[in-house]
Amino acid sequence: MYMSHYQVVQQQGIYHRFNGATFSDISFGFMPAFMHLKEQQVHLSKTIDGELSVMHLFDGLPDHWIDEKDSRGKALSLKSEIIAGFMRNAQFYTLSEIIHDIRDS
Repeated sequence: MYMSHYQVVQQQGIYHRFNGATFSDISFGFMPAFMHLKEQQVHLSKTIDGELSVMHLFDGLPDHWIDEKDSRGKALSLKSEIIAGFMRNAQFYTLSEIIHDIRDS
């Protein structure tokens, strides 16, 4: 299964509220990122201008991570080995890992 921009937004929506805390309340220090599971490479999410983004965007990801582009060359979906998550202190976390850490606190 390939990841589309819609799926990234949908994943964020699933975890938007957790035990009365919005995701923005718990995200301090976590930067949106993507990880290539086979290569174990991580790229922070960036805007089309190359600046760090506060949300998951496909702009600036390596071309070989992209599965599908539109007629203008904008990435529409990522290959199945790419997952969305967050970087904090040089460590990659999935949203599920962050939520479980909070629950266990």
